[in-house]
Amino acid sequence: MALCPQCDHSVLVHTLLTENLAGYSCGKCLGTLVSLVAYRAWREHGARGPLKDTAVATPDLDPADSNGAKKCPKCRSLMSKYRISSDKSNRLDYCPHCEEIWLDDGEWELVEGLVITGDFTRVFTQNWQYAVRAGITDAMEELRLRGVLGEDYERVVQFADWLQTQPAKSEIVARLQRRRR
Repeated sequence: MALCPQCDHSVLVHTLLTENLAGYSCGKCLGTLVSLVAYRAWREHGARGPLKDTAVATPDLDPADSNGAKKCPKCRSLMSKYRISSDKSNRLDYCPHCEEIWLDDGEWELVEGLVITGDFTRVFTQNWQYAVRAGITDAMEELRLRGVLGEDYERVVQFADWLQTQPAKSEIVARLQRRRR
């Protein structure tokens, strides 16, 4: 009997995420526990067919991410949090001991594309997380530059793009980039 890591008192029940891919869901918070072992087996057996029908999400739907550390429903160890992407604040909870992932309500829809392409397990790698952090850093730097340059930001970006297309100017571009760092 596994208890919901979000509610901590609701019993998780068997559910089918898609054909031949099962998980365990909480009837109260609607979160779902997914086994990476089961996911890998599902992928290996060529189950790349259509995912089960889910309610159509609006494109700007941004499900709330839960706060705080969760305990794995199976081993009760603390789960680690992993960002999905640099443009979403949601973090998936992962137990490295049991290889279980907790998806808060609505997060399955956020990762469906990764599930279909087979990139879902990559979210839990160091390289993926480095890329996410780099994307966040780039977005923060762009926001800072937009604040400093104001209306001139787009013109500066266009000029930098133009410079990069000029073969004779490549040394100038390299010098400018070194100065920015």
